[in-house]
Amino acid sequence: MSSHKISGRYAKSILDLAQDNNQLEAVYQDMLTFANVSENRDFALMLKSPVIKADTKIQIVRSLLSGKINALTQSFVELLINKGRESILAEICVAFIEQYKVKNKVRTAILTTATQMDQTQLSAIQDQFKSWLSAGETMEVTQKIKPELVGGFIFEMGDQQYDSSAKRQVDLMKKNLYDKSYINLVVKS
Repeated sequence: MSSHKISGRYAKSILDLAQDNNQLEAVYQDMLTFANVSENRDFALMLKSPVIKADTKIQIVRSLLSGKINALTQSFVELLINKGRESILAEICVAFIEQYKVKNKVRTAILTTATQMDQTQLSAIQDQFKSWLSAGETMEVTQKIKPELVGGFIFEMGDQQYDSSAKRQVDLMKKNLYDKSYINLVVKS
C-alpha cells in the first residue's frame, strides 16, 4: 500500500478520534505545529533513521514538545513511532490538515505580491474574492512574496486565478507590440 493511502487513513483516524473527544481544534493546531517541525531537516532525519530506536525517538519528541501539544496528539505520535510509521508523520500531518479543511469548509487561497501586505490590504483583497466561495465556506489566505511581480498581485484559489500583476501587464504589452497584425495596422496608417 502506498504511503499516501496509509497517511490518509492515519489522518482520518486521528481526525475522527479528535472529533469524538471534542479536541479537533487542538489537534489541528498540533498538526500544523508538527508539519512545521517536520520541515526541520534534522528532525526529519531523526524520524526516518533506522539506527535510532523507537524509545529514543519518543524521548526526543517528548523533550521537544512536552506541554506544547495535546495529550491525544502526543499519544498518536508515540503510537506512530511504536508502529514504525514515524517516517510518514509529515505526510500524515498534511493529510490531516487537508481533511480538516474539507470537513470545516475552509478553502486555501494563495496571494502572491511583490512586497509584504499589511492586514488592512489583505482583508480588502480577501473581501474582493469572497464571491469565489460557496455558501458556508471560509477562506484561509497564504501570502507569498515575489519581487519580480513589480506591483499588483496574483490571487489563486483552487483552479481559479486572478492576475493583476504589473509583470503580467508588461508581458501583455510586449505580446501586443510583437503581434504582426498590430505592426501592419501602424504601417498602413
